Amino acid sequence: MSASIIRRSIITRLPAATRPLSTSVIHQKTVTETVKDTIHTIDKKSGEVLAAGIQGAENATHTVKDKVSGVVGTARKNTPTAEEAKGMAKGKASEAKGKASEVAGEAKGKADEISGKAKGAFEEAKGKAQAKTN
Repeated sequence: MSASIIRRSIITRLPAATRPLSTSVIHQKTVTETVKDTIHTIDKKSGEVLAAGIQGAENATHTVKDKVSGVVGTARKNTPTAEEAKGMAKGKASEAKGKASEVAGEAKGKADEISGKAKGAFEEAKGKAQAKTN
């Protein structure tokens, strides 16, 4: 009896620890499964990185398109249309024609002036010649 009393007192004095009781075999991964899991993880990470890179490239493409369309729009605003260019050319041609007429008029006036001086000199010489003969 004394042995059973000692045993009971020891059991009652020890703290009750809960340990799950399991009769199944511990599942361990094979090398092939571990390699597959590692490759899957690497593939997932590289896919995320590539997706972020593609997203960045798309954003850059949109930014460039926006900038180019802005520059093209500005260029179109500053470039005259065919009708405007035609009108400007007609205006410049008319202006040049007017200046040419003005220069021609001035030249004709100078020619008339020189002609008048020549006629006057001729008449004067003719008058002197007649005065000497009389």
